[in-house]
Amino acid sequence: MTNDLPAGGAGADDYAATFRMIDRDGDGYISLDEVKSLMRALGQEADHVRAVEFMVDADRSRDGKLSLAEFSAFMTAVRPAG
Repeated sequence: MTNDLPAGGAGADDYAATFRMIDRDGDGYISLDEVKSLMRALGQEADHVRAVEFMVDADRSRDGKLSLAEFSAFMTAVRPAG
């Protein structure tokens, strides 16, 4: 399975700085625990179910972690137009 972004969409570079902030351990992936930390930092309820739902929606490779390409594709898809 590939993590390529669709043509014409935002590229990984557009989200790289945000990705690095969320990837607290610096392993190059966003984990479920890092998603929970992000949700808490944004003032959202960070329960396990909500974090898992986010991961299921964003994790194209189904490996339980988000790569920069997966994160960028998800953010591009949910970003409001305009």
